[in-house]
Amino acid sequence: MTESTGRASEIEERLDELQCESQARRAELRAIAAELPEATSRRALVRSMVHSVAAAPNKGSVIKRAGIKLLHTPADLVRRLRKV
Repeated sequence: MTESTGRASEIEERLDELQCESQARRAELRAIAAELPEATSRRALVRSMVHSVAAAPNKGSVIKRAGIKLLHTPADLVRRLRKV
């Protein structure tokens, strides 16, 4: 009887430790989540991108890189689909 009681108390102690660790992780995750920006809409994202490009001193190179990425996107998509 004492062996099972001792084992039960060990299990309860371990469960208490795990619960404390879990609560600490939850607090850390909540702190990280609080630092993240709120979700933004696509419209707001595109608006901020356009504003950034308009304010950029090297508009030509930014537009050139964006154009190259847009041209490569269909080829990259086809390549990925062929691998699957």
